[in-house]
Amino acid sequence: MIRFLTGQPTLLTDNNVVIDVHGVGYGVEVPLGQTNRICSQEKVTLEIFTLVREDALSLYGFLESRERLLFEQLLSVSGVGPRSAMMIVDRGASAVVEAIQQSDVSFFQSIPRLGKKTSQKIIVDLQSKIGSWREFSLPPGNGTARDVYDALQSMGYAPRLIDEVMSKLDPEWDVATAIKWSLQNIGKLNDQNKQKSANKQ
Repeated sequence: MIRFLTGQPTLLTDNNVVIDVHGVGYGVEVPLGQTNRICSQEKVTLEIFTLVREDALSLYGFLESRERLLFEQLLSVSGVGPRSAMMIVDRGASAVVEAIQQSDVSFFQSIPRLGKKTSQKIIVDLQSKIGSWREFSLPPGNGTARDVYDALQSMGYAPRLIDEVMSKLDPEWDVATAIKWSLQNIGKLNDQNKQKSANKQ
């Protein structure tokens, strides 16, 4: 599965671009509001969500990992397809999350193709999940934090433990240094947490 693409972007249609990666062109659908920003760069990295169907394989690209996560979660809501999910993400991840938190049905109803019933379902289905979306607590430009989090998560560490070790990272560290320190200390934090739990019993 394609996780991200880095290459030269070329506009295909209003919200479709081709990313040239070493001579191979990948067709990617992106949020309409980001098209100009993406195509104005000589080289761009897009977070990719790959949607596989019986008759097609589609790529959806985003400038931020939290946008990709939001898109993925929106697709889990019954009645929300890729086109609607993309239009929602195009409103801005922070604005969408705020609308979900505040149960703002009118925000979603203002988006084409979304009726009141589907708008309410988005809020009901996703409201309880927002607190566990680590990407939304990270600054959009904090690539180091996202990379460290993804690395620790891929190694099987629990989100709560990852959050704890990341809260102690020096923001000036690069990715390699941050991951090295995390691996050296995450075990100690885990042992400390187990000891605390044992003492409470």
